[in-house]
Amino acid sequence: MTSTKNNFPEIISRHSHVFTSVIKGFGWLMSVFVIIAMIVQTIIVFYSRHISISLKIGMLVLSLLLVWFFGWLMVTMRKKIKSNVTKITIDKNGINYYNDIELIRTLNYDDLKIRPQDEKYDVFLSEMGEGGPFILNFYVLDPESGRIVKNTPVFDSDVVITNSNQLTRHFITGILYFRSDLKIEPGVLNLYQLEWVKKQIPN
Repeated sequence: MTSTKNNFPEIISRHSHVFTSVIKGFGWLMSVFVIIAMIVQTIIVFYSRHISISLKIGMLVLSLLLVWFFGWLMVTMRKKIKSNVTKITIDKNGINYYNDIELIRTLNYDDLKIRPQDEKYDVFLSEMGEGGPFILNFYVLDPESGRIVKNTPVFDSDVVITNSNQLTRHFITGILYFRSDLKIEPGVLNLYQLEWVKKQIPN
């Protein structure tokens, strides 16, 4: 069924618990491997007869510091990465973030702002590296500074989301319907194959 402004469907994020477990397991396995490898290397150096005592002590202290730092870094990153978002939906309002059934926050289409004067488009793509991947960008008002800043749609969850590309495409479709005042870079419509949607929307 073709979407319209009055009949804009909601789509929901799909999650993979298996993929999430594999990624977490691999991460912890590599963490343990690195720590064990550093400990083994320290033991080998410590019992070597060809290295001076002062150098052995220095390397032992350095290895202990590296193990402590690596462990602290893993714990810190785990706390930062952990998300309380369990579900994301895209509907006629914008991007909705849920914790179970509780709505945490919403990025409304009305939150998107007109570009600064020195910019060409309101919605555009940026590259993480040469040849991609591409990231969708738009402008919002920073509540702390009161300035217009670039932003991207965030599709982070406590479980890996497998349809983030579909969510992004539906969000852009919503911009076409509900924020026709925003100028979208042609490359955005081409990448997500939405030229036909723009053509069917009345000016």
